[in-house]
Amino acid sequence: MTPHYGRAHSRFPDPGQLNKRILFYTRQDEPIGASGTQAANQGACTVWGKLIPVSDTLRIHSFQINKTVTHKIIVRYRQSLYDSSQAVIKGVVYQIRGVTDIHSAGRFLAFSCEETSSQPDRGNEFG
Repeated sequence: MTPHYGRAHSRFPDPGQLNKRILFYTRQDEPIGASGTQAANQGACTVWGKLIPVSDTLRIHSFQINKTVTHKIIVRYRQSLYDSSQAVIKGVVYQIRGVTDIHSAGRFLAFSCEETSSQPDRGNEFG
């Protein structure tokens, strides 16, 4: 009898759980004049996804490597999202810290993110 290596803790998400509209984009700051920068956002893409707050244990471990992770965002696989640096959900901006193809299957992506703003107005057109 062969052993069963079930992955109950790491199954693919149910597509019905992808119930939030998420705007992904790449933020690039461009200099203006001699005194500042202006956000020039590129590659905007809106998709359905799932927002998951991370456990306290994962959050504490992320502090140790100076890459704070407060949430995970799960979306259907899309190659163009690998270049995204920020995501916006209902006016809240999340800085993307890393991205993983779940089980390397090309079906779903998991983004490790830090919530950087809970104010809808961040001085650019994306939130």
